[in-house]
Amino acid sequence: MKNKQLPRRILQYIAGLVCMAIGLVLLKRTYWGVSPITAVPDAVTNVTHITLGNTTILLHILCVVLQIIVQKRVTLKSILCAFVGVPFGKLVDLFMGFWDPQMVLWQKGIALVLGIAIQGFGVALISGCDLMLPAPDEFNNVVARTYDKKLGNVKMCADAVYVIVAIVINLLFQHSLASVGVSSVASVLLTGRFVQLSYRALPGIRMTPFFNAPKPEA
Repeated sequence: MKNKQLPRRILQYIAGLVCMAIGLVLLKRTYWGVSPITAVPDAVTNVTHITLGNTTILLHILCVVLQIIVQKRVTLKSILCAFVGVPFGKLVDLFMGFWDPQMVLWQKGIALVLGIAIQGFGVALISGCDLMLPAPDEFNNVVARTYDKKLGNVKMCADAVYVIVAIVINLLFQHSLASVGVSSVASVLLTGRFVQLSYRALPGIRMTPFFNAPKPEA
């Protein structure tokens, strides 16, 4: 059954990556901040000539290295996570190049809600096919499993670290809070809700587990 579903899993995973990249770019183009998980790549982009897609790839590689350190071994999931970060980063740069409008307030509000909704749908697609999560999310899972912690608490701590590091980088080099704002707060509060709405509206996107690793307590 797993092998028969593999082509569908791969297609759904690709669709999820595309949705997450579109949602990320929509939030970025509001210029009201980005989600916590994107805050550090965005801060580095603000103070260097490296594109947002490439700094996102660097964050994914760092998270894979941290996964390996915490687990004290290299796993198939960690290898796949490292490879998946590259097309995701390239998708981000592709969509960033396509769209940079000058939006008025109400348009930014629509872009914010759409960005979070599309990102949430992308997260649901990727989680539902149970291949591998984006490296930062998989790192949270690894920490939760290894140290027997609740995944929600680990994610909350990780988001706090991302935001603090982004604030420090922006304040040191730009004297601003460019990467953190209304979009960051809204993303924390609403992304999970849109993930659950996606599952309720399209229950078929949740497939049987592909990997047999135990899931951490939420």
